[in-house]
Amino acid sequence: MKKPITIAAILLSLLSPVGPSSASAQSHQGPARDEATKAIRKSAYEMMKAFLTQDVATFKRHSAKRTLDLIALAYEAARQDPLLQQELQKAHITNSDQFLGYFMLGMATQYLQAMPLSPEAAAIRVSHDSTVSFISDSEARIAVGASGFARARLAARAWKIDLTDWLKKAVLEEVKNPELRARIKSL
Repeated sequence: MKKPITIAAILLSLLSPVGPSSASAQSHQGPARDEATKAIRKSAYEMMKAFLTQDVATFKRHSAKRTLDLIALAYEAARQDPLLQQELQKAHITNSDQFLGYFMLGMATQYLQAMPLSPEAAAIRVSHDSTVSFISDSEARIAVGASGFARARLAARAWKIDLTDWLKKAVLEEVKNPELRARIKSL
């Protein structure tokens, strides 16, 4: 089941801590940015912990809408792939939440075997080992070591983690349906 595992592997590598701990690049911007940085780190922590404990509802609560839309499109592509249909049926996966949970389970298990930390400790490392740089008052870039980046977007007074831009390229490599490719590119 290479295609969806590739998507999950990218997600895992983005959320995995790599490199030394670093402080916020924007701490000199004042209390508002410091509070926003704390809120972003808290969202990243909760998202990583949810990932490692297969808590789909919490993972989704901290995900930006664009990321959830990308996951739904990846599930739709997997459903259309004759090679993956049987595996989805065998695993009783009938919606994108189950699709996300199924791959969170496999990838979290691999992560926790490779990194002898509890989900709590791993989530703390991700939260502390990232650099937050503000693009605007409602958007920030999150760099996690050398593994890539995400964005944090302020939506309804909560910081949501947006993995879409970083995941999109790998998803597009796996999706062959022209209509789905166009929808993914438009995210």
